[in-house]
Amino acid sequence: MTSQGAPTVQSPGRQALVKSVHRLLKRRRLAFSLNAALLSASLGIILASQSPRLPPPFALWLSAPLIACLFWRAPRWRQCVAFVLLGLFWGVLFGHWQLDHRLLPSFSGDEIRVQGTLVGLPDHDARRERIRLRVEQVESVEGDPLALPLRYILVSWYGGPPLHAGERWQLKLRVKPPRGFVNPGGFDYQLWLMRQGVDATAYVRESADNRRLSAPAAGSLSHWRERVRRWLDHHPSGVAHRDLMLALLIGDRSTLSPERWTRLQRTGTNHLLAISGLHVGMVALAGLWLGGILGRGLNALCHRIPASAVGQVFALGFALFYSALAGFSIPTQRALIMIGVVQWVLLRRGSLPAATGLLLAWVAVLVRDPLAPYDTGFWLSFSAVAVLMLALGGRRRAGAQWWGQTVVRSQWAVFLGLMVPLLILVHGVSLVAPIANLLAIPLVTLMVVPWLLVALLLGALWPWASDLSLVVADLGLSALLAWLEWLEDVAPMTLFQTALSWPALALAGLATLLMLLPRGLPGRWLGYPGIVLALLLPGPPVPPLRVTFLDVGQGLAVAVQTPDYRLVYDTGPTYSERLDAGSGVIVPYWRQLGVHQLDAVVVSHRHDDHSGGLSSVLKSLPTEALWVGDATLSTSMPGRDCHQRASWQWNQVKFRFLHGGFPAQVNGNNRSCVLEIEYAGQRLLLTGDIEREVEWRLVGRDQLNGSIDVLQVPHHGAITSSSIEWVEQTRPARAVVSAAFQGRHGHPNETVVERYRSRGAEVLNTASLGAIVFEWDEQGRRTERYARYAPRRWWYE
Repeated sequence: MTSQGAPTVQSPGRQALVKSVHRLLKRRRLAFSLNAALLSASLGIILASQSPRLPPPFALWLSAPLIACLFWRAPRWRQCVAFVLLGLFWGVLFGHWQLDHRLLPSFSGDEIRVQGTLVGLPDHDARRERIRLRVEQVESVEGDPLALPLRYILVSWYGGPPLHAGERWQLKLRVKPPRGFVNPGGFDYQLWLMRQGVDATAYVRESADNRRLSAPAAGSLSHWRERVRRWLDHHPSGVAHRDLMLALLIGDRSTLSPERWTRLQRTGTNHLLAISGLHVGMVALAGLWLGGILGRGLNALCHRIPASAVGQVFALGFALFYSALAGFSIPTQRALIMIGVVQWVLLRRGSLPAATGLLLAWVAVLVRDPLAPYDTGFWLSFSAVAVLMLALGGRRRAGAQWWGQTVVRSQWAVFLGLMVPLLILVHGVSLVAPIANLLAIPLVTLMVVPWLLVALLLGALWPWASDLSLVVADLGLSALLAWLEWLEDVAPMTLFQTALSWPALALAGLATLLMLLPRGLPGRWLGYPGIVLALLLPGPPVPPLRVTFLDVGQGLAVAVQTPDYRLVYDTGPTYSERLDAGSGVIVPYWRQLGVHQLDAVVVSHRHDDHSGGLSSVLKSLPTEALWVGDATLSTSMPGRDCHQRASWQWNQVKFRFLHGGFPAQVNGNNRSCVLEIEYAGQRLLLTGDIEREVEWRLVGRDQLNGSIDVLQVPHHGAITSSSIEWVEQTRPARAVVSAAFQGRHGHPNETVVERYRSRGAEVLNTASLGAIVFEWDEQGRRTERYARYAPRRWWYE
């Protein structure tokens, strides 16, 4: 026995084993790299967001031990792999959490009774009220509780009473899962709804159960934001730019006219007319300055209160207040995270490198919102900060520099650094943006935003001071618009739009990086000829014929492209007073291809689901010729009658209007232009909304000349069209239906679908496939792809 406290004697073999294990662990333990870990984790989150499908939940928990093993005393490369897997784990877990809340497809079209609170700013127009409802209780119409884990429902009330944020309502709703159009270059509405927490869309059904339960609570943020909007809308002072003030004060851009927004885009100043990271940062700086003054005063009374701490508190408080005015929108959340990281870096007294601080903010935003990579502002905001860090760092010129030199250098650096991201993300760059922002940024940040906030704060105390502040802000906005208008008048081309090939984009990116390198490094001058060479390289190849049936809901819009010519057949419906298929679908489609003018537009007939987007198309894309099926259609340019059987050829593609004559009683549908497109012996037929009377005339007068390879099913597959004789004569290989998902018209009719299938046709529907793209190569071989599946995203499930 050993005495108490005496050391335990180990055998020589055991001592040797312990020493060997210690040496092994010491040799395998390498330095931990924070930057590598942050980059690896962000890569994992981004990969998860790009996944076409989410792995099952049990696979996540099976991967947890693997991640833990990779972390255990691992070399640096294994640590990076572990962080990538950790990022994937979080991104996939977030995706399952989102899908678990979404309304089940089995409830689509059902009626339920919901109690909840209205949040966000209500959207009013002549037809309906629309607002988000935060769900508190869900019941069947009979009053039985339903276990639906819904967070928010986007509610539309047609012909209902005015709805106000903060009110509690009980409503009878007809619900369906959130869904949006899927088009190349288009806005992903379904993704946007999911990022807003919207798990279902609905419209209010007439019922005695619909009633307001309570008025807005005093602490409701949405209620106060709406009060700010009403205060500005009904303010007695003669301000001329209420739409811009609403955008800058509460982030409400619903009243901005398309013309005004287009001017801001063309001059590269549209980032200023929203509550963005720049404005939140400037307000935080103002809070830091005011807090610093107060802190120094308090420090003189009590040395234990550091002035810097008071400044930091004020900076965060000011940023929170301004973000709350915007309803804590995604851009303001991103700005708040970045401000928090900057404050943490400052508290560490600069011991953390600036690049690491930027990476921390980058990962924090991704953790908060793993789908942020689909937000254009996410890439542009972080790219702008990284560019400024790269361009303004490095060697400095000897001697004092005027502050204006730094401002000019920063604007030029941001213009160069964001050129490639803008060409990739929005397919256009404002050539006057550096000049426009030199004056626009000081005007907005010094003469507009501060005075708007002062006017709001003084509105209840000193109305005369509030009015004066609004007048100053209005003068600043007038000066801004005058400056932008003058720039557009003197600049021969303000917006450069093109689609570069990937080799050209890679060369442009390398050239930009060279130009942004710190002063004094050799080879920087090579960036300028590199940019010119990248712009001179040929763009992406265009096939001999590309035909795209765009996903526009209940309507029709078809884009036709040859190597040198572009045509649009029908322009889809009008969705609201501010949005139609032209501005929301057709124009973005052509812009992502680098096309900024059209050779022809065909409007088959005057019904809104085929002509609703015409004015937006003609306004945004200059057009050489307009063909119409109905002379009574009101247009901004003269249209030619398509029933005169015109024919022409573009490149190797032949175009021909078919006309078999009108029936005795012709309606709007039967006035539709019928366009035949032929290439390499294959034919495609666009029919608009013709009904069986016109079909019989086309068949009887031998206008079709045999079977059709791709047929646009007439009238969205309605039973009034696609007669047996028509289907037997055309015998299409592909029959394309353009219709809304679970639309109220019930298109396409099942009898019509079966009629085509019985003749060997494959029926394709934009409602389930998204945009349908057909392409023909030089040998006449046809390929097709569907936007909802190429590329597929997990939230389309």
